[in-house]
Amino acid sequence: RAVWKRRGRIALRALAAAYLLSVALDGAGCRTPGQLLPRPIAFFTQVSVLFPRAAHATIDYRAEAWVCSKQSWVELDVRPYFPVDPDDKENRFNRAMHFLRENRPTMHALDRYLVRSHDDRPGADGIDAGERIGGVRLLSLRIPIPPVGSSFERYQRYPLSHYPDAERKVFYHTPESLRDRRCAGDVEERD
Repeated sequence: RAVWKRRGRIALRALAAAYLLSVALDGAGCRTPGQLLPRPIAFFTQVSVLFPRAAHATIDYRAEAWVCSKQSWVELDVRPYFPVDPDDKENRFNRAMHFLRENRPTMHALDRYLVRSHDDRPGADGIDAGERIGGVRLLSLRIPIPPVGSSFERYQRYPLSHYPDAERKVFYHTPESLRDRRCAGDVEERD
């Protein structure tokens, strides 16, 4: 009986060592264990590559407006213009930015919408009611994810001034010539 117990322990240790070696090899990029082992067993050795391109930052999308009288960019709060889930990252503005930020016609349409919305609902977006805006600058914030095990807070919306320039990435801005024409009142835009 003791002999069988010892042989059983040796077999389990050998099996555990083979499993850990398969996981390590798969994690290092070697595909041999996945090709040699039966598929159901190979599946359980591929745990180290479940997230090979895990995110290092969380992304939030924001907008700034070109305030004509100040000749500068000021943060534009778009939440009043996208009322579905306005206070979390699943709002329509964030979804549009995530999926369509490289689609120029969509960005131009969004530009017109934000400028027109500011004119229609003055003061709702954090920019004074009497201020004319000439265009928008759309950007993403790349907020670093804290190291594993450290504490972090749930999604909080802070002003843009809270984030360093290194965490900002501008991907659209109204052309300067259009901004100048809007500020001068020379543009009547249609959809």
